[in-house]
Amino acid sequence: MGMHSAARPARDAQEARLRLRRTLTPRLTRTQAIITTLFVILGFATTAAMRGNSATNILENTRQSDLVSMLDDLAQREARLQSEITRLENSRETLLGGDQYEALNEAKRRAAALGRMAGTEPVTGSGITLDISGNLSAVTLLDAIQELRDAGATAIQISDRNLRVRVVASTWFADSDNGVTVSGTALAVPITISVIGDATVLTPALQIPGGLADTIGSGGATVTITDSEDVEITAVVPLPAS
Repeated sequence: MGMHSAARPARDAQEARLRLRRTLTPRLTRTQAIITTLFVILGFATTAAMRGNSATNILENTRQSDLVSMLDDLAQREARLQSEITRLENSRETLLGGDQYEALNEAKRRAAALGRMAGTEPVTGSGITLDISGNLSAVTLLDAIQELRDAGATAIQISDRNLRVRVVASTWFADSDNGVTVSGTALAVPITISVIGDATVLTPALQIPGGLADTIGSGGATVTITDSEDVEITAVVPLPAS
């Protein structure tokens, strides 16, 4: 039987702790590392396959008319994005062309658009209003705002009988006793969401299967969507003190 040299005693407590840590720490061999990696890849592939099958089943069970509506909505969104790209490219060419009058007008248009997005100015224009009553949660309201933004809304206001709140990028939502709290303002249901944008795009987008109307209905609330040529948004976000 071979002889083994005795381990040198630790010089101090710190060295003893380091030796103990090395002894207790499991060492992953190359084979174990390969097996672990294979299990991770297998788990990821299984999850992806399950999600793919779920999406396929949903599409297979959807009526043809609903699929057509969904495709129309996607086509409208694509057309709207392409139109925005074209407008921005034209603006860029105008600014680079040296036409000071056009450049000034474009700067004014940009300032107005930024004011609408930041919520610092009242806005009036065509769009839609949504009257929501019943059991409304903060999560459902957040979904509604996201749907409206995806459909091209340029300005949004949420109000009850007494209070109004402008919706901007920093707006937050929470549940309250009688309704929802929007950026610290408690609003009681029923509420009205005033939206400025293209009604011919907004309304169909909200009514597609699985869209906003279905989401609100499944949560126990009801929504009435009305097109309007004169949507007035008066709530503003105060500018920060300099």
